[in-house]
Amino acid sequence: MNDSYGTQLLPALLRHDPRIHPLDDTWLLTIFTILPAIVLPWFVSGLNIDFAAATVGLLTLGGIHVGFAAMSRRTTWNPIQRTRTLSVLHALGVITVAFIWQHAGGVQNPLFLMVFALPVIGSVFLSRWQPYFVAALAAVMVALVASSQAPELRWYAPAGLSAAADWLGGVLVKATGAGSLPFAGFYAPSAYFVVLLEAFVIMLFACAFAAEYLGTIFERLHGQVSAARAEAVRSQALWAALLEQLPLPAVLLDAETHEVICVSAPAVAKFFGGEESVVGRDFFQALHFSYPEAVQRLVDGAGGVERQSMLRLGDQLLATEVRVEHVAQEGRRFALVLINDMTEALCVRAALDVAEHAAVVADSLGRVLAFNKPARALFSGTQVGAEVSRLLPQFDSGTRWWDPGLSGRRKMHVTVMRRVYQVTTSSVALPGEDARLYVIAFLPVARIAAADQSPVGSTTVVERP
Repeated sequence: MNDSYGTQLLPALLRHDPRIHPLDDTWLLTIFTILPAIVLPWFVSGLNIDFAAATVGLLTLGGIHVGFAAMSRRTTWNPIQRTRTLSVLHALGVITVAFIWQHAGGVQNPLFLMVFALPVIGSVFLSRWQPYFVAALAAVMVALVASSQAPELRWYAPAGLSAAADWLGGVLVKATGAGSLPFAGFYAPSAYFVVLLEAFVIMLFACAFAAEYLGTIFERLHGQVSAARAEAVRSQALWAALLEQLPLPAVLLDAETHEVICVSAPAVAKFFGGEESVVGRDFFQALHFSYPEAVQRLVDGAGGVERQSMLRLGDQLLATEVRVEHVAQEGRRFALVLINDMTEALCVRAALDVAEHAAVVADSLGRVLAFNKPARALFSGTQVGAEVSRLLPQFDSGTRWWDPGLSGRRKMHVTVMRRVYQVTTSSVALPGEDARLYVIAFLPVARIAAADQSPVGSTTVVERP
């Protein structure tokens, strides 16, 4: 038997969750179980029960329950001393239950004996051997009470034990004043009482064995929970460090209070001017969005993307894209806010949109990356990712008419919607092998009539139908 079991298991349980008091709950459940075990036999069979003595016993159990509740909440005591004190209170509670059973019918109320299973099972929180001790104590007390009400039971005991039982039974009768059977008309052979006590003892030690097994499982689960808590703490420190080193402007918020929990280094440098004291502040007070309601809906709701949100940073006005993802940790809901500065892209897009000619940007594979409003009007249905070759059906699908080749620039005339356009293609080299961007401009011929239309590089002219 491990004697340190009770000094470790119960204090550890109370330390991790002070709302849980197993022994306190055990005796509270025992009190509520005793009440129907007293009232039902009296109501059904008219059993003569000493309610005054039973009430005294229940009040004693209530005091024991209060003692358990008070001691469980005190964590400053020596664990060994506290375990011994709780063991004494537990044993006193078992003796009190036997006292109540004596005045609630005794051997004529065998259903009451099931109450003793609760203290036996609950004692596993004290030590591993405690359920067997409590079971033995309950068996001795029940045998003494039964021998005081059924003297023929002493015939089955050895001479020495029989004499001791006679003496203890006499003392118990004098102390409690219960020498007669509560139900005078009740008669049962001595074998009935012997079988009753044997079944009771077997039940007690079966409960003690089950309690020890459950205690072993509980101790194993407690170890796993402790390991999981430690792993969770390490994981929390890991993802906090990862968030701080994230190469993107990111802010972790408490979704309920909008308090800043953690900030990545790029976000500190970009949006907070290198001020690390932003942690703990309100996010919407640290950053001034032109319309914070849209971002706040994402933080309070299920997350999402705000494509264009204007952010005022000092005397600058930035166009940002805000993405919000929610994560749960230790019962709290957090919001991970990614802020992407889209000012440059917005300015380029605005410059393209105000141009009078249609413009399309494609990659080296001939897929559309961007286009302005005139291009959208000229080529209805054009989408990002579409094939550039499909814009001009005059050419075969495999012809790379938009590729200027080594010259880097190409001009040609095409017909689109019964109108002739001069198409100018320029290529921009990007870092990497065969990485290029192609800017394709469509200018109406009427607007460039006065300009020099001589082709540069390879020129293809498609006549009007």
